Amino acid sequence: MSTLRFLAPEAERLDRALAGRVEIGSRSLAERLIADGAVRVDGQSRSKSHRLEGGEHVVVELPPDPGPLVPEEMDIRIAWEDEYLLIADKPAGVVVHPGTGHQRGTLVHGLLAHAAAGGDEERPGIVHRLDRDTSGLLVVARSDEAHERLQELIRRRRVERRYLALVKGTLRSRTGRNEAPVGRDRLDKSRH
Repeated sequence: MSTLRFLAPEAERLDRALAGRVEIGSRSLAERLIADGAVRVDGQSRSKSHRLEGGEHVVVELPPDPGPLVPEEMDIRIAWEDEYLLIADKPAGVVVHPGTGHQRGTLVHGLLAHAAAGGDEERPGIVHRLDRDTSGLLVVARSDEAHERLQELIRRRRVERRYLALVKGTLRSRTGRNEAPVGRDRLDKSRH
């Protein structure tokens, strides 16, 4: 692991400033580094939307370079496919794409053998994800055009997602709504 240190050159969002660095090079990696707690601005963790003013000391702990993605033999059930996309049945326990602590054995590695393509080269074809411990169907693009169109449909809320959860214990009501915050655990970045 190497450390990148620099002074923020100008007023800019933190994620954009990091993505503009040659050592990082993409917004998705910048956002992952921030979410994983690998970025400090003047000694403090900040959100990806933190506005730099210029002159701050930025320190980034860079992960080791995993090298290019290579297909891995993996038993993946394909629920449906055509020339534009496929729908993979992701089992619980499998990480969708490479990230901190998961450089091999991800669903993306297995999907490379099924012509997943489009979007970020670190996660080809991926337009949405499911958490490691969640099973379910995942839509995967097979080209840049299909990836862009799927992302647009998701952005415009034209893709409907349904979840079924098993609950241990007794609920107070037969129906309800979960309005609790959902996101990364601030103390343990590997938990949601």
